[in-house]
Amino acid sequence: MSITTTIEELTAQGAFFEVCETATARGTLPGFKHAPQTLTEIIQNARGHGDLNFIVSGDTRLSFAEFFARADTLRAFLESEGMKSGDRFAIAMRNNAEWLIGFTAAFLAGATVVPINSWGQAPELAFAVNDCEASWLLCDDQRAHMLDALLPTERRLVVYERSEPGSRRGVCFEDAISSDAPSEVTLPSADEVCLILYTSGSTGAPKGVIHCQQALSQAVFNMMFTGMLTMTVEGGLRELRGGALQEKALLNVPLFHATGLLGSFVLPLVTAQGIVMIAKWDAQEALRLIESERVTLFSSVPALVKDLLTQPNLHEFDISSLQRVSSGGAAMPSDLPGIIETKIDQAYASGGYGLTETLAVGSQAAGAVFDAKPAAAGVQSPIMQVRCAAPDGTVLPTGEAGEIEMQGMACTLGYWNKPDANAAIFTEDGWMKTGDIGYVDDDGYLHITGRIKDIVIRGGENIFPGDTEQACYQIDGVKECVVFGIPDEVMGEELAMIVRVDGSVVTKDRIRSGLKSRIAAYKIPKYIRLTEEPLMRGATEKFDKRAIRRAFIDQMP
Repeated sequence: MSITTTIEELTAQGAFFEVCETATARGTLPGFKHAPQTLTEIIQNARGHGDLNFIVSGDTRLSFAEFFARADTLRAFLESEGMKSGDRFAIAMRNNAEWLIGFTAAFLAGATVVPINSWGQAPELAFAVNDCEASWLLCDDQRAHMLDALLPTERRLVVYERSEPGSRRGVCFEDAISSDAPSEVTLPSADEVCLILYTSGSTGAPKGVIHCQQALSQAVFNMMFTGMLTMTVEGGLRELRGGALQEKALLNVPLFHATGLLGSFVLPLVTAQGIVMIAKWDAQEALRLIESERVTLFSSVPALVKDLLTQPNLHEFDISSLQRVSSGGAAMPSDLPGIIETKIDQAYASGGYGLTETLAVGSQAAGAVFDAKPAAAGVQSPIMQVRCAAPDGTVLPTGEAGEIEMQGMACTLGYWNKPDANAAIFTEDGWMKTGDIGYVDDDGYLHITGRIKDIVIRGGENIFPGDTEQACYQIDGVKECVVFGIPDEVMGEELAMIVRVDGSVVTKDRIRSGLKSRIAAYKIPKYIRLTEEPLMRGATEKFDKRAIRRAFIDQMP
């Protein structure tokens, strides 16, 4: 049975994942008929998992029942202090159990939760808190001290403080979860705004992306659909192995972005998975946790997946429980599928494409669906419509590359207090411009070929850096690479490349020779720099191209 036929059957009338025209705040759109109306319902249903193991975070171990008990008492505290529906509740802290408890408590209290990039400096953190007009803030010691002098004194604070209990404007987290029992949870309407996620700010000041209850519920249901599609194509559910007694995911991506929040927290709430948290990325610590906790799923950006599986002492760890490796958030290096297949026995690889503005929903593939076309970004989601457009806005036929535009259930309602940004991102007929270049093939697979802002125009010739990067990854000894344009008086722009290599075996001449046999000459960078140090990454562990390019230019003679 073809993948296309399988999708049609799974989403047909009468099926569990039936897709039908659904009323939304943005008009009638295709949606999963049987998805709950709100994310609140999904979270509440997870109480039924009871005493099953849920969270491992440092020394903290919580069952589902213990997790909800803490969330309920924190909710009681917030409500006793005056929290009301619609209040913005900002979270600025590293990944830990308290982050998840705080999110759940505020969400069930009816607040609009605003996860903030905890990697930012004090002014950046304060910008987001003030921009969304948050009345409440949950943060850890480090960010509490960073923000103390930058926020209005009338702001309500819930400060997580272990080392110095109490605060002139807040309370200790442990004190806040010792309150009385909370009131009953009130189910909100489907179109109620409940989440604001901030963009990375790579093209200016970060913008608050608004999402409602219905969009979140549909996005989670879409993740479940992806799993069902894989099981149907493969003929059943894969059994646990390597001593694993429960599905467990290693949570290493930031919770302040859609992929981490939904894929690594909310989806486990639905599927009764355990969550093993790692405070900051360390490949050796990740391998230790996979071994000791019998982790079954590792999902991250391509750079970290590759870093994990290319550790020199990988063989010293028992990672036989690991069978699902997911990579997304950036284009997959061409050598990564082979690495996953080599290092993980009967690997269940996956990948996908989405934006903060679409709750990471767009295209996805896992297992046999991924293996059919590993270079693609997965098959188009049933609840997201995708088209590609020329620079003049003309919609292109299937197979032709252009700017990817999307509309659907998971699309944002707009940016928080940013009417100009809303006007810029949406077309006149309501489609959202992504800024990414790609195409959809005849089988419904989406292929990403680059970003509009990354295009290098060399002597009038448009070059997508991703083509050169993918060719470079096929050269032995290349661990990471980033390609970008730099100003040139003659050609307008020239390609430059920085490559992280494995030891001194790889030379510039070898890189040039390897590229020459794989891509056209005009796509081979004029400037190549080699390093053995990891390339700079941003908060989502994607390569920080702006910072890398700036540093490259600064070091030029």
